[in-house]
Amino acid sequence: MPRRSTPVIVVASASAGLADDVAARLRRDGSVVCVAHSAEGCLRVATSVGPDVVLLDPELHTPKLERLLHAHPTSARARILHLDSALKAQPRLPDVALTAA
Repeated sequence: MPRRSTPVIVVASASAGLADDVAARLRRDGSVVCVAHSAEGCLRVATSVGPDVVLLDPELHTPKLERLLHAHPTSARARILHLDSALKAQPRLPDVALTAA
């Protein structure tokens, strides 16, 4: 499957404020963003939209969730990354603010 010119990103955090803030920043940078507020919601959204990237709040990350995301054909190619404190403070999505899940 070819890469899209506009990235599709799922932002998952139990903190609605954090997820919405990060999503707004990513949208300003031109990304298509879906927000989820639970691990189950993240799985549901990611397997529906086939994101390029899943940004997970470390509080929601579990080995089971990552395994399920990689096992589903719609979300299998998504890069799974952790939101960290640097990303929370930055207006953009710098690579240095992300750590692989």
